[in-house]
Amino acid sequence: MSGAAPRRWASAQDCVDALIEQVGRELRVAVPLGLGKPNTLLNALYRRAVDDPSVRLHLYTALTLAPPPVGQGLQARLAGPIQTRLFEGYESLDYWEALRGDALPANIRVTEFFFQPATLLGRAQAQQDYLCSNYTHVGRDLRAAQINVFMQLVAPHPDTGSAEQVSLSSNPDVTLEMLPYIRQRRADGLPVAVLGQVCDALPYMGRDAVVTVDQFDGLFEGEAAQYRLFGTPAAPVSAADHAIGLQVSALLRDGGTLQIGIGALSDAIAWSAGLRENDNNRYRQAIAAMPGLPDTLVEQLGGRAPFRAGLYGCTEMLVEAYLHLQRAGVIKRRVYPHAGLQRLLDDGRIGVRPDEAMLDALVDASLVGNPLSRDDVHWLREAGIFRADVEWAAGTLQREGLPGIEADLSREENLQAIADHCLGSELRDATLIHGGFFLGGEGFYERLRALPPAERDLICMTGVAQINQLNGNEPLRVAQRRHARFVNTGLKVTLMGSVVSDGLESGQVLSGVGGQYNFVAQAHALPEARSILCIRATRGQGQTLESNVVWAYGHVTIPRHLRDIVATEYGVADLRGATDSQVIARLLDIADSRFQPALLKQAVAAGKLPDTHEISPWARDNRPEALGQRLATVGAGGFPAFPFGSELSAEEITLMRALRGFQALDRWGRARSLLRHAGVFRRPPAAHGALLSRMGLHKPRGWRERLQAGIVSVALLEAGAESQA
Repeated sequence: MSGAAPRRWASAQDCVDALIEQVGRELRVAVPLGLGKPNTLLNALYRRAVDDPSVRLHLYTALTLAPPPVGQGLQARLAGPIQTRLFEGYESLDYWEALRGDALPANIRVTEFFFQPATLLGRAQAQQDYLCSNYTHVGRDLRAAQINVFMQLVAPHPDTGSAEQVSLSSNPDVTLEMLPYIRQRRADGLPVAVLGQVCDALPYMGRDAVVTVDQFDGLFEGEAAQYRLFGTPAAPVSAADHAIGLQVSALLRDGGTLQIGIGALSDAIAWSAGLRENDNNRYRQAIAAMPGLPDTLVEQLGGRAPFRAGLYGCTEMLVEAYLHLQRAGVIKRRVYPHAGLQRLLDDGRIGVRPDEAMLDALVDASLVGNPLSRDDVHWLREAGIFRADVEWAAGTLQREGLPGIEADLSREENLQAIADHCLGSELRDATLIHGGFFLGGEGFYERLRALPPAERDLICMTGVAQINQLNGNEPLRVAQRRHARFVNTGLKVTLMGSVVSDGLESGQVLSGVGGQYNFVAQAHALPEARSILCIRATRGQGQTLESNVVWAYGHVTIPRHLRDIVATEYGVADLRGATDSQVIARLLDIADSRFQPALLKQAVAAGKLPDTHEISPWARDNRPEALGQRLATVGAGGFPAFPFGSELSAEEITLMRALRGFQALDRWGRARSLLRHAGVFRRPPAAHGALLSRMGLHKPRGWRERLQAGIVSVALLEAGAESQA
C-alpha cells in the first residue's frame, strides 16, 4: 500500500485537511456497511463538504445505522429513556438526517447498496442513488466507480495497540477485496488515500482481519476517535417466529453448515437448535406438534437427534446467535484450509491430533508422496501435522539435536521415529465460524472482546467473496460446506415460488439484495445444500391484516426458477424439482387459512390448479390460536420472547407488549376496551403503579396525562395484567 508508516492525527479535521491535500476536492469515498464506518472522521468530511461547495463528495456505503425515532405521546414516553440508555455516547452520522429529509447539498451524494430496512421509503435522493448489487459484486462496482478514498473503523490490538497492526474487525468483508485495486491505483500514479479511525471499543478480531498499519496513509486515533458502538437491541421473538425456527432447526443436518442472518428469526432458530441439543425430549414433543413439517423432509435433510458432530458456521453476517449456538454445543464442527484434509476429517478417517494413522491416510489419499518431498514437509508444517522445526534435507527429516530420519513412510521404523520426533500436537487454523461482518447489541460486542485469543481465533472474519460464493477456491469451499443450510428471510412469496425480500412493487427499496441471491444460488450449486427462505404467513392485524403468500407481486428478489424451501409458521414447503401445480399446492398448505380460499380461487382461475383441488386437511386450521396451542406442548417458558436476554427491563417489556397489542386493535376494538375498563381513568389498579411510574404517569397532571395514564392501564388489562381491585 503506502509502504511507509502512516501519519497519525488526534484531530479528525486535521485528517480531512491532509486527505484533501493528497487526493483533491473530487472525493469518491467508500466506507464499510454497518458498524465499520469511522463516524467521527466521516462527519468531519461531510461537514467540510457542506461548508465548502468546491468539495464534491460522493459516498458509497450501505446499512447506515441510526437510532430509531422515539415517536410521540405514549411511544415517546416508553422509547425515549430506552433510546437514551442504549445510544447515549454513540456518534450519529450527520449525513443521515439530511438523506432522510431529502436535504443533501448539491455537491454531496450518498449511494447505498443496502438500506437499514424500511428507513428510506419515499426519500427521493436515497431511492434515486440506490445501487442494486449482489454483495459479491460490490467490490467490482466500487472499482468501476473509481473510488479514491477508503475510510474504516479499526480496532487496536488489546496488548500492543495500533503500533504495527490493526484489525478490520467487524468489516473485512469488502475491504480485503479492494486491497489489490488500491495497490494498482498507487502503481498507476492515481491519487488514493486509505484512512483508519482507531476505536478501542471495537472488538479486535484476528486471522484474516488483521492488517499492518503500512496499509494506511493515516490513522485518526486518541481520545477524539473514541465513541460508543451502535448496538442493535434484541427484537422480541413472536410465536410465529418460534414456529418457523423450530421447523427450520429440524432441517439442519448434523455435521453440516449453517448460515443465518440477524433478527428474531435467527434467535428463534438458535433457540430451537439449542433445545434439540440439550433438551431433546421436549424438542421432539414440540416437533411432533407441527403438522406442516413433513417427516420425510426431516429424515431426508435434517434430524431430531442432538448434534454429535455439530455444525460449522459460514455466514455473511456474524450475529450473537452463533455464540449461543457455540455455547449450546451446536456449533462445534471445525473446518480447515485444505480440501483433502477436510474430506478425510469429515469422513472420519483422521482426527485433529496427528498420529501414524493420519500419515497413512494422507499417503492413501495422495495428499503427500512417499517418500516425503520438500514440498510435502512444508505443507505438513503449515497444517500443524509436523512440528514447526522439522526440516527436509536430502531425503531425510531433521530436527536440531536429532539424527536424520528417512522420509520413506513405508518402513515401520521410519514411521515410528517420525511419530516420536516430528508430529505436531494438533491441526492448525481450525475455524468454527467464517463471517464477513458483524453487528449486534452491546453485550455481543463485550462477549467478543472477552474471548480468550484461542477461542477468538476460531472465528475468522474474512472477505465476503470467500463466504458468499464458491468460485475462487471451489474444492475447499465444497469440502467445508457439507450439507449447507442457507437460511434467510423474505417478505412475501408468490404461489409460483418467487420470493420478495428487498423492495415493493412500486419500485421503492426497503433494504437491498445483499447476499440473499448469493446464498440461494450457492445452495443450488453445492451438493447436498438447501436454501431455506423464512416468511411470516401474514403481516398487520385487524383491518390491515394481509397474506404474505400471494398469487403474484410486481417485484421479485429470488426468481421462481431458484425456488427451493419456503417455511412459514404453519409448515415447510419443499419446492425444489416440483411442478407448478405442486408448488402452488404446497404453498397453499402453509398459508394462513383466512386467505387460503381466495388464493386457491386465483390459482384455479389461472388454470394452474384443477378446480377439484382441496387444501390438505391438516392445513385447514392455520391460525394463530391453533399455533399457540401447538407451541404450548413444550410448556411454560419453552419459547421465550427474548431467548438470549434483552436490553429492556421487565417493566419495559410488559409495557411494550401491552401498548403494541392495544395499538393493533381496530378503532372499534379500542373503543370497546376503553368502555370495558373505564373505571381505571378514575382509579388505576395499584398493581400498575410501577409501570405508570416508568411512563412518568404515576402522578398525572392535566387531562392529557390522565388520559394517557388511563390508556396505559387499559392496555395492560387487555394484555392480562392484574385487574382492578
